[in-house]
Amino acid sequence: MGTYELPYKVDHLFLLIGENPLPNYVAAMKLLNKGGTAYLVHTNQTKSQKDRLTQALKNKGFKIKPVALDKDDTENNKSNAYKIYETVKLYAEKIPLYASLGLNYTGGTNTMAVHAHRVISELNSKRNNTVFSYLDASTLEIFIDTSEPEPFHRGVQLEVSLKDLFNLHKYEFKFSPLSEPIFPDLAVEFVRLYQHEDKIASSWRNFCKKELTKAKNSEGWWINEELTLSLVGVNEEIIKILHTPKYNHCFNINGNQVKLKKSKTIDNLSQIYAWLSGCWLEHYVLSQIQDIAKAQEEKYKKLQIGESQMSFIMKKSQTSEGGVFEFDVAFMRNYQLFAISCTTSKDPKECKLKLFEAYIRAKQLGGDEARVALVCCCDDDTTKRQRIDRYLKSQLEGAVTNPKIAVFIREDLPNIKIKIADWIIKNKGNNE
Repeated sequence: MGTYELPYKVDHLFLLIGENPLPNYVAAMKLLNKGGTAYLVHTNQTKSQKDRLTQALKNKGFKIKPVALDKDDTENNKSNAYKIYETVKLYAEKIPLYASLGLNYTGGTNTMAVHAHRVISELNSKRNNTVFSYLDASTLEIFIDTSEPEPFHRGVQLEVSLKDLFNLHKYEFKFSPLSEPIFPDLAVEFVRLYQHEDKIASSWRNFCKKELTKAKNSEGWWINEELTLSLVGVNEEIIKILHTPKYNHCFNINGNQVKLKKSKTIDNLSQIYAWLSGCWLEHYVLSQIQDIAKAQEEKYKKLQIGESQMSFIMKKSQTSEGGVFEFDVAFMRNYQLFAISCTTSKDPKECKLKLFEAYIRAKQLGGDEARVALVCCCDDDTTKRQRIDRYLKSQLEGAVTNPKIAVFIREDLPNIKIKIADWIIKNKGNNE
């Protein structure tokens, strides 16, 4: 993935801290000179975001100066024009005239942006080396205010890892996410067979309900123990693909029973139980995304897909705040998060809930730049006026025509690679 240095870099950069620290992190990485100083303008409500951004930027070699708008816990000056103006001025006027100065007003409140801009503009009459900038979430570009009729703007190329993204939000991995899909070829077969609900998919759903519950402990986590499960009622086509020599090291099938066993290549049976219960769809989606990333066709190369992983089980660092939550599949494109929720359910109500949860989490982590998709086994009902995918999108306000959100149903699964690639193309902005 190509990178370049943006012009208009500065030695001192004021950043207005909002609920999501990601845009400020991107702005600092692209607009601060090496060893430069970031001034983090924050309130009591955004102190934790300031702290996480401080650590992230220090790790990259930048200096940090916190600019607190509130003197104590009783104050809330996020919309106090006088306090914002005077506090920013106190720090900005101390910067030597020979040093370049910048303000990125993507974050914070509108009042903070207006009055921080006013301060820096007034000081600029003495220095003439000031840069005003903001990030456009719709185009994924940095815009620089200039005296020209058309502002300077350039797409942002900045690789951000999934771990760094989660760390910016004070989340840590409860269990390490998977970077390599398990049994991707077998998942392709499950996708093929799951096109037949009545005879095949339904029989496997019944198996999951009756047998796979034995593979969970009292807390609901999958166990790592060898078990023998009954295959009575499971469609022969599924048994046939499990019984192929390629998978004998894991599935020992004898008559109407299957024993999951450990081997040299498979020592964590909890992942296999999860795979069988429906996570095969996540493994399939991850493998298809990684196929796109490795593809040599020009249209795929331009997508610039970065890191991709699955099975995120997250918790807040050093606190119980927010509890534990799960993310199915995610990948990065530069600093843009693409989050995909997967479910083998065909119940629109369950699928709607999965989409809503993914939408909330993705926006929380990736901000307005984040994109969300649902991959499910719902079927379209031709007797209804609205297609099932449009119905599910409509459950999120104004989302029916919103390209940020995609819904892929059962009939889309065999061609999901093409579908996901088309979705990325619609959302890649101008950051090539």
